[in-house]
Amino acid sequence: MYVAMGAMLHESNTFSPIYTDLDAFKRTQYLAGDDIVRYHKGTRSEMGGILEGFAARGVKVFPTLSAWAMPSGVVKKETYAQIKNGLLQGVKSELAKLHGILLTLHGSMAVEGLEDPEGDLLGEMRALFGPGKYVAATLDHHANVSSRMVENSDFLIGYRTHPHVDQFEVGLKAAELMAILIEKRPKLSKSFVKLPLITPAENRSEPIVKLASEIKRIEADARIFSSSYFVGYPWADVSIQGASTLAITYDDQPLAEKNANTLAALMWSLRKDFQFRLYSIEEALEEGSRSVKKPVLLDELPDCTLGGSSGDVVASLRCMINAGVKDSVAVGIVDPEAVSAAVKAGVGAAVRLMIGGKVCTQDNPPLEFAGKVKKIGKNVGGDSTIHAGYETKVGNVAVLEGSGIEVVLIEYPGKIGGPTFLEKVGIDPRAKQFILTKEGLNCLVEYRDIAGQILMVNSPGFNRQILRARDYKNIRRPIYPIDPDMTWSP
Repeated sequence: MYVAMGAMLHESNTFSPIYTDLDAFKRTQYLAGDDIVRYHKGTRSEMGGILEGFAARGVKVFPTLSAWAMPSGVVKKETYAQIKNGLLQGVKSELAKLHGILLTLHGSMAVEGLEDPEGDLLGEMRALFGPGKYVAATLDHHANVSSRMVENSDFLIGYRTHPHVDQFEVGLKAAELMAILIEKRPKLSKSFVKLPLITPAENRSEPIVKLASEIKRIEADARIFSSSYFVGYPWADVSIQGASTLAITYDDQPLAEKNANTLAALMWSLRKDFQFRLYSIEEALEEGSRSVKKPVLLDELPDCTLGGSSGDVVASLRCMINAGVKDSVAVGIVDPEAVSAAVKAGVGAAVRLMIGGKVCTQDNPPLEFAGKVKKIGKNVGGDSTIHAGYETKVGNVAVLEGSGIEVVLIEYPGKIGGPTFLEKVGIDPRAKQFILTKEGLNCLVEYRDIAGQILMVNSPGFNRQILRARDYKNIRRPIYPIDPDMTWSP
């Protein structure tokens, strides 16, 4: 057995003005050929799982191209064309020998003039490989899956956790499924349900646990090939927006339809349970001040850079300073200009900088911050099992101290990595009263051992938590929660 593998991962926030170019991919991951195997072999990424799964089954791997960029705005069309052509050209030299290709995709990429690039890529692969060979992909559970993606793949399989800690297991499973297809050539039946539902991308764990449990129950049936749910990605104004379910059986269409509908009905019944309680920064400070155990983590979900926001929101920090909060830290404010000025000034220098408010300008004017430069560094990263194998570079890092608060500025958005990151820049997170961060749900894993409370703050940002109809022009209607009184059944 001989299978090509490759990756194209990007979560595209169409509300962000920051276009994603080739440099953004190269700053995170842009690998070709055997470099892919060397980078991912032995890691807990889904590519690491695919490699381990194939090795256990004697499958020879042909690596093509692996491209991943931090979530941000729409991908430039020439950047997508280069990645797509790299993947296609990569397999052409070995096409006659290959049994198929297993791709690692995100499922919520958007490109200039193209709202479904994964469907486009899978369609090109399907045409290239032709009948008798297999095309499949792993997906993020935030994928906005399209019917074109389903039609042009033999199977798609998504993560079942959020924060995402099961990519390795999903990669193992995908390798197993691909080997079954090649060895046994079974006839499959697929059923795909697209729900009129936008879920919060930063969602509570309870509904995710219930959906994952239902998948486990479904897949205990020997007639099931695989099943997946996808909560979708809300910050993409595209017609394929929304949650979906997919069930694949061994030549049993009624059973596939039953299970896809069962999953969809369960997801619809849980639609009101996905949303976290959101606090204004004032409410969060008041609530956190009553906590016996410190630190209290304040998580700015609308400015989560791992969800495609800009990371330069300073409205919550301004409120903390005005409220006289002390012994606290604001982590991961993205501001290349302010970082550069701090680095140039040097450790120990007194600075007065305008930080933030340069990309996200609505309800977020720049903050004048006076203090001293406490520490500088470069590409500091914390320890994180979340989205393992896809590490990021945050560029220059500067720690400022003033008004009783430390501010950690970074040059580029990236995976912070929780308390370990703070320790590496000379900050003891356990000694802080409040930690203000932009890490989305990753902090639920990273800070679970030290945080007294974790409160979700409804700040400004491109990852708006309360969705508004006026922000969308291309989505299907009606759709929940924009149309809150609608009814639906699969």
